[in-house]
Amino acid sequence: TCGKTTSVERLHEMLQDPNMAESLQVQISIVADKFRVLIGLLDIFQSRRPIVPKAFDYLEDLHMKLEANKDLSYEICAEYFEGLDLSFAIKMQILNRVEQAYINAEDKLSKYISDGQPAISFLKEVRVFDPHHIAFMSDSVSSYESIPGFSDVPKNELDAYFTRLGPAAVHAAACGVVDLDIFWDGLKERLPILSGLAIRYKSVIVNSADAERSNSIYKLVLSSQRRSVTNDNLKALVFLYHNQRLASGAFEDKDFEEDFDESFDEA
Repeated sequence: TCGKTTSVERLHEMLQDPNMAESLQVQISIVADKFRVLIGLLDIFQSRRPIVPKAFDYLEDLHMKLEANKDLSYEICAEYFEGLDLSFAIKMQILNRVEQAYINAEDKLSKYISDGQPAISFLKEVRVFDPHHIAFMSDSVSSYESIPGFSDVPKNELDAYFTRLGPAAVHAAACGVVDLDIFWDGLKERLPILSGLAIRYKSVIVNSADAERSNSIYKLVLSSQRRSVTNDNLKALVFLYHNQRLASGAFEDKDFEEDFDESFDEA
């Protein structure tokens, strides 16, 4: 039998206090409800879809949500205390603890999106590869110094994207959603330099965990355990190869089932 650890014994002792047990119940309920947005963001960033052009916007939205919850009133959180026999002092103690969590998270994220993330300028500028953003972004090549290779983009390519092709894509998109894969793959001939950069950077790995996980899967495929590889693991391995090919600049021409809207041809 396993002996009890100090932490487990301490937790068991704490839970003997009814107030402590109910207090934890309330805090867990608040966290589960209020932090659903974080779970949603994790799903987005782990989706292996071209979300890099939207990454900075997601961070800004999260920052606003954290800031809006820094001052929690009892009335807003009253539902979490229903049916529990907790004193008002304990309730306020819980709310103060939750508020402090929001304050700490907002402070860290503020530093992260200002100067704490070395690539924050890149994340701001890479939004240019999403046609929805060009309405409020600069149409000057010199404005994108943080995107490697952008200085090689011809002015006529950027002008065509900003004035015709980008707006046409937004206008023609079903439900206002532009599929960046189809959009940029379809512009390889018209905008060879700009589309090459877009294809390379819209799908870069967004965190080191993805890279480490992909390399671990690669080693697994080469080992005797390869029979245990799941479909999800194989998808991750394909993702790794895809990024290696993009990073090397070895783009391949493919036939796509979907083509641009007729408005693109007219543009």
